[in-house]
Amino acid sequence: MKICSRIAVIFLLFIGFLSEAHAQGNSLLWEISRNGLTDTSYLYGTIHIRDKRVFDLGDSTYYAINRSKALFGELDLQNKAAMKEHASELLMPTGTTLESLISAPDYLLVKKYCKKHIGVYALLMNKIKPIYLSAVISENLLQKEEKKPLDLYLQDYASKQGKAIGGIETFEEQLAVINILSIQEQADMLVEQIKNIDEEKKIMEYMLQLYLSESLDSLEILVQEDTLSQEFNEALLNARNNTMVKRMETQMKKQSTFFAVGAAHLPGQKGLVLLLRKEGYTVRPVKRK
Repeated sequence: MKICSRIAVIFLLFIGFLSEAHAQGNSLLWEISRNGLTDTSYLYGTIHIRDKRVFDLGDSTYYAINRSKALFGELDLQNKAAMKEHASELLMPTGTTLESLISAPDYLLVKKYCKKHIGVYALLMNKIKPIYLSAVISENLLQKEEKKPLDLYLQDYASKQGKAIGGIETFEEQLAVINILSIQEQADMLVEQIKNIDEEKKIMEYMLQLYLSESLDSLEILVQEDTLSQEFNEALLNARNNTMVKRMETQMKKQSTFFAVGAAHLPGQKGLVLLLRKEGYTVRPVKRK
């Protein structure tokens, strides 16, 4: 799988070994319990797309949200002030443009594709960091029937039900992970993405089918199929998972919470499901009806 396709999977799924993934079961919805907790909490694997197929959540998912006191995502997407505060960090460094980072033919290729396929975002191609442009391109390879991507929809739904909304990571932490990749690396991956766009579209649909079938084991393999730097891979999933579990524990002790995070964080030996079990929690899959 091309590196550009790995970046696509990273953004839309966020997000162990096959034998471990099979052992833990395949499900997007998990129930978390333990002696000492006042009530049950839940973990759900999301995906950042607007394809209507991922919005068939099932009654069990809505039941879990409605009986919880709070819904926490990776980030608190309701916090518009924080998003605005960090908006400038999505921009290129002063004096740097996409055009200055890639060859003239490659720049024309990217420009032509963006003008045709991503609308107003094409006007920003010299202003925003290439990895965010890649994310927009990836999301646009799938259908966009819904107004909001699934992760944002879940937070909005819970907020309307009067639930507390929060995040188990900060904007600074997520931006720090992205910044491990240099601007030049991001630009090179963007060019590769567009040169291999037909292949990426097939991979995106394959990823979506795995998600719809709740095949966490196969999603884990897809994410691990190709690698960037070891530092980036460690920061992207493993280190973040360890931090997430600690903050989930703190939050669950306060109140019953529905955690909605990228599906790539759930499976594997270092995924959230097994990490929670290692901390003594009972984590069982819930069939979505």
